[in-house]
Amino acid sequence: MSAGRAHKRAPDRTATPKGRKASRPARARPAKARAASPARGRGGAAPRPARGVEDARRGLDRAAEAVRAAAATLAQVVDRIGEDALESERAGLASELASEQILRDLVKLQRAFAVVPQGTLPAELEALRTLPEAILDWAWRRLGVTPHLAVGQELEIPPDRLSSFALEGTLPTRGGLVRVRILAPGWKRGARVLVPPRAMIVQGP
Repeated sequence: MSAGRAHKRAPDRTATPKGRKASRPARARPAKARAASPARGRGGAAPRPARGVEDARRGLDRAAEAVRAAAATLAQVVDRIGEDALESERAGLASELASEQILRDLVKLQRAFAVVPQGTLPAELEALRTLPEAILDWAWRRLGVTPHLAVGQELEIPPDRLSSFALEGTLPTRGGLVRVRILAPGWKRGARVLVPPRAMIVQGP
């Protein structure tokens, strides 16, 4: 090839062929957003429940504790009602035994047995020798009834307290303390006197 011949230009590969429109440059497609996976704690452990769930659990625990406390209170009330009913029954029985003079007669029978030597009574009566003491002991243990003052005991009583005794005799004309002798014990339950003791006014200086 001679030096004077013009050099042929290489075809432009980027040139658009005749009759064909130039294509637009391809746009980069946006990457699809991946679904956010729940965060995991250290070691792959599941996250703690939401605060609302925790609050609900605490509220449930408080409600359960309140129900348990209410049930315990109700049980105590039921027990107290039962105890009050039992106490009322005991008080009624104690008053009846005392007011009907059953306890007084038991004391009389006990004293009568005491003055008779053991073994001198018929067998059917000897078998009853310990009965008065057993009943009086039962009345004390189960009902809380105890004798109030003892037979033969002498006391000096202010005039304003003489109403606490079933008195026999005439009140002295002089003022001051009044001497009395107990003829029969009274009966009391706790601080409450069920039957006043029977007493005789002792005359003298």
